[in-house]
Amino acid sequence: MTEHTSTDADAAPQNSDTSDWSDWTAHALRLDARGELGRGPKGLLIDLPALSQPWMCASGLCTPGRRDPKARSCCADLDVVLDDDEIQRIEAAMPTLAPRLAAADSRWAAGALVWRDGDTLTRPGRRCAFSRIAPEGLRCVLHEIEAQDGLTPGALKPAPCRMFPLIWVDADDGRALLSAVHPRTARLVGTRPAAAFPCIGEGTLSLAESMKGALVELLGARGAAAVVKQVREFRR
Repeated sequence: MTEHTSTDADAAPQNSDTSDWSDWTAHALRLDARGELGRGPKGLLIDLPALSQPWMCASGLCTPGRRDPKARSCCADLDVVLDDDEIQRIEAAMPTLAPRLAAADSRWAAGALVWRDGDTLTRPGRRCAFSRIAPEGLRCVLHEIEAQDGLTPGALKPAPCRMFPLIWVDADDGRALLSAVHPRTARLVGTRPAAAFPCIGEGTLSLAESMKGALVELLGARGAAAVVKQVREFRR
């Protein structure tokens, strides 16, 4: 199995074990033995405990300068690796993006910022180049521009940002496992413990319900509904 998610480049200390397909296969087998493995469309395996945990974007709790020293943020602490299409879309939009970014964030006011290092988003001032600090905490300017301009989700905002804290693991036999950053999976994906992220464990809705939009993007409306239904039944 091969996992797809953001990685935490500054995560020290963290478990140094390197995950591979056998680690995820063993994880899925343990879930199955406990009756905690769901089934979705096209052979999709669902990590029900990970998708059932409460989740809510709580950027006021993870914004640098406001957060607990042990807290981490997807905007401030995680590496976001872009694919070629994502780089091209952002670069093509930069002539119109730059003035709006300058109005939203003083780091851009002096001119165009170096927003990537190779295929990885930069974090000048200890936060993502495309984040801004609002009264409620960190906000993604790319996300806001997509919403304001009626763009399709993902037109600007990279996939790792849209999907966090979901984890998609491709299996060698063509199936896949849908999981998330969770106490049982953090070691497998090489990130900090789930408790380090204030958004995990916040709110009353499950991760699957809170991130239904991302699930629709991954699985389509019917597939996302099937995942949410199984998670709701598992939480009862």
